[in-house]
Amino acid sequence: MSGSKSIPAITDSDCLQAMDHLYAYLDGELGDHPETFAIVEHHLGHCKSCFSRAEMERVLNERLKESGKGDAPDSLKKRLRKLMNNL
Repeated sequence: MSGSKSIPAITDSDCLQAMDHLYAYLDGELGDHPETFAIVEHHLGHCKSCFSRAEMERVLNERLKESGKGDAPDSLKKRLRKLMNNL
């Protein structure tokens, strides 16, 4: 037998652990937790399903940020003022 190592199977608990930290990972909030960051990075590098989910969430976050950069239409501002005055 050659000295090659077998790749450990990815379990549901590995995916759950990675997904528990996914949003903090994507938002760059794991700077104070390098071990958690490394676990998530490693998992995303080996699990196609979780990587796909992380990419979808990342793209969604980017699109949401882009869509929120403009001013609200005047009609919406008027409706909000009217609603707030009625409180």
